[in-house]
Amino acid sequence: MKLNLREEFFLKRKRKKITAIELAKYIGCSQSLISRYETGNCGMNKQYIQKYREYINQK
Repeated sequence: MKLNLREEFFLKRKRKKITAIELAKYIGCSQSLISRYETGNCGMNKQYIQKYREYINQK
């Protein structure tokens, strides 16, 4: 089973023990946006997704 981008990001964040609050501060958004994005309840703009990717890949 292939993971979608949201699932991949979520699992990588959890593996690296990065909190949604820590990630939200880096991105410049709310923790609830991170949660809603990861559960598929909303989308994020391209800039936020890029910052999400940068943060979880650098940690």
